[in-house]
Amino acid sequence: MSRWIVWWAAVLSPWAAVTATAAGLDLHWLWDDRCAECHGHSGDFARRLVRVDGELRVRHPVGDMREFLRHHYPVGREVDALYQMLKAQAATLPRFKTECAPCHGSAAALARARLVVHGGEVVSAVDGTAVAPLLRRHFGIAAGDVPFFSAQLERVAREVHRE
Repeated sequence: MSRWIVWWAAVLSPWAAVTATAAGLDLHWLWDDRCAECHGHSGDFARRLVRVDGELRVRHPVGDMREFLRHHYPVGREVDALYQMLKAQAATLPRFKTECAPCHGSAAALARARLVVHGGEVVSAVDGTAVAPLLRRHFGIAAGDVPFFSAQLERVAREVHRE
């Protein structure tokens, strides 16, 4: 076995053991660990990307965002998963960051600490209540805003707790 392979195995094994699930890595952790230092918060980065025919383009000679990701740190299926995360963030207004983060931190941190995916449904880790009913009881969220925040938190929870 080459020294290169042994080195990568030694470097990646502890990292993968901490962050991997049966289905994949916590995408927000992956972004924060591998991308944020140069590219900032994933949502802010995603909203700066150009969208052409529903696909993300990066202001870089490679142009195609998937190709850009393939030449960076993630491997295998994480490329498409990160791409889909960025695509969703590009289409989402940063309302969680402006309206919720002062009390709850990032959506990913909230999802990690308070939400789980159980039987395909995103629910409270405390009592198993679905996200929309939780938000309907939350002080300060108008009834018309529940679908927006519910969809966002459910998406982020699935990106963090991948099945």
